[in-house]
Amino acid sequence: MDNDIKIGILIPKSKQYPTIDKDFMRGLKLNNLNAKFFVESIGIGADEKMIIDRIQKLNFQEDVSIIIGFFGHKNMSEVYNYTSKNDILLIAADLGATLPYETQAYKGVYINSFGLAESCYHLGRYFTSKKYEKIATSTSFYDSGYGLLSAIEYAFNEQDNFSGHYITPFHPREDEALYMSQIINEQKPDAVFAFYSGLYAEENADFISQNKITQKYPFYVTPFFINDKILDEYKNNQNDLYVVSSWMQNDTDTSELNELYQNSYSENPTYFSILGYENGLILKNIMLNAKNLSVKSLIEEMDHLNIKGPRGIIKFDKDTNRTTFNHYIYELNLDSLNNISFRKIETLVNDGHFIKALSSITKPDHQSGWHNAYLCH
Repeated sequence: MDNDIKIGILIPKSKQYPTIDKDFMRGLKLNNLNAKFFVESIGIGADEKMIIDRIQKLNFQEDVSIIIGFFGHKNMSEVYNYTSKNDILLIAADLGATLPYETQAYKGVYINSFGLAESCYHLGRYFTSKKYEKIATSTSFYDSGYGLLSAIEYAFNEQDNFSGHYITPFHPREDEALYMSQIINEQKPDAVFAFYSGLYAEENADFISQNKITQKYPFYVTPFFINDKILDEYKNNQNDLYVVSSWMQNDTDTSELNELYQNSYSENPTYFSILGYENGLILKNIMLNAKNLSVKSLIEEMDHLNIKGPRGIIKFDKDTNRTTFNHYIYELNLDSLNNISFRKIETLVNDGHFIKALSSITKPDHQSGWHNAYLCH
């Protein structure tokens, strides 16, 4: 392998998750790529002009034509169009918290998503299969500005399974925990779908410890809902908590990666580490198997990519240039010593049709929400 291969890295920053950039790079570097990295910050991932500017700098100043990025969703088609027309190989990662309406595949652009909205869509399908008729939702003002509710709503289709929505105001009221329990209790739901992150997950944990709402209903949540306060609450009361995700930190199926990460950094990989690791693994394999390290040869090799990764087989769908992974429902588990773990109880098989369907749907006129990359604020 050429010692002088140059790789550009574009990563966002986050006050809520300050290690997002470090975790992504740590995961990437676990692959021991024989390369020189050029790292550029893209702020909160909401400015496509800044991102293109960083790409131009890497391309013209450093002669970089292979880029790995962790992106948001705002006007990303402009970024993809630019790299595609300028013979740059772009392997993008995102958390997948928005719905990719009106998207197309671009030559040389490959997207590896954590698939949060896709998880929520499959959870909606799961609720329907379970004959749940009343689903309450609970979220924050911030988290509700992304596509997670829309995704589960899409799964319900014409059958309205929502019994009501509770959203914590940006500035919570003095007795917010009481408002939360009143709104959810009035609905008498079969289950609660809850999604919070960062500061808002911590805030939510305080409300839950006050109103004990989790003792009354099974909660189905996204991974960023989980924090130490929440786990303590469940440890003390042993109620039903389920996480829907394409990966969980202590998933026994990825113990090999966990061990490798622990040995290298003395901590467990995060969701950001996984995306960095997968994108590095993708590049490592196409570099090993391509005829040469030209962008043309590397892109050709992408068509043959079929490798094992921490979330299953990594390959790109020919129509969308996106990875497709199954999603899972994990149940909170307490052993005899009260140690917490999560175990897979359901596999939500994903054939990719949700993303394909959305890519051909015109973006709704009324769709609003935040521009920054999810969790970067």
